[in-house]
Amino acid sequence: MQMLGPDVSYFMAAATAGSLGRAAEQLGMTQPALTKAIQRLEARLGVGLFHRTPRGLELTDAGQGFLKRCQVASGMMEDAVQEARDIGGGHAGLLRLGMSPASAHFVLKALFPQLRQERPAAVLQLHTAFGDTLLDGLLRRELHMAVCPLPGDLPPELEAEPLYNDAFSLVCHHSHPLAAQSGPLDLAAVLQYDFAASGKHEFARQMIEGVLAHAGMPLPRVVVEANTLEALVIIVATGGLVTVLPRRALPPESIPASLVWRPVELPGVQRQIGVIRPRHTPSPMAQRATELLRQAASLDH
Repeated sequence: MQMLGPDVSYFMAAATAGSLGRAAEQLGMTQPALTKAIQRLEARLGVGLFHRTPRGLELTDAGQGFLKRCQVASGMMEDAVQEARDIGGGHAGLLRLGMSPASAHFVLKALFPQLRQERPAAVLQLHTAFGDTLLDGLLRRELHMAVCPLPGDLPPELEAEPLYNDAFSLVCHHSHPLAAQSGPLDLAAVLQYDFAASGKHEFARQMIEGVLAHAGMPLPRVVVEANTLEALVIIVATGGLVTVLPRRALPPESIPASLVWRPVELPGVQRQIGVIRPRHTPSPMAQRATELLRQAASLDH
């Protein structure tokens, strides 16, 4: 943060603390010195950054916009410093990569062993989570990039690149009444049964429920929620419940033989898996990982 200049760093600390007194204590400086630093920065910018209220500091509209830009710049600088240290220390790069459960199998096959062969000293930190959690990680700059279902809307700080489409299938136990039906399943008939599903904030569930609501159809009766695809598979394999999963989300060897996959028509649903990353020049490691993902997507789909 200090590389942006001390006054900017002091401003960010004050904005985070919400109080000049708390910020000064955290920074190890006097409150008058911190006040002068903020005033210098406001004079340079020609705008006020804070409202002083009885409850403490509140950012002005200009202050909110400036803070957001400073956070992005600070994150980029931290990434640059970390990359330089990694290369100097022999790591030849660091990549913090997020992936959704539905894309993990594809990502691991696409990147390994090629990336390890090219950069044996590189450090890769892999994180698996649903899409909403990955977006938060990108915005907090805890991740360099993520591979997951692409949401309808992205925060302006992020950009997306589609890789491939992944169709949905209904999954049920072979003893379930739907298992005996052939051809694409009628959606109205499917909705008569109880579902297991991912959490309400997961992109795929939001997409499906949005399409159903737009069509005036009832939402699925979700009686069990799980935060991993493996858990959903185990739940459905016990019989009774059904779920909707992307067909390519799991490696074939991990799917129990007792499960039946049936195509289900979801009008208007086009599920795209892609790369999401911050809107700035990616690191060499992130660039190479994206190239390998593109190559794998073009070969497999």
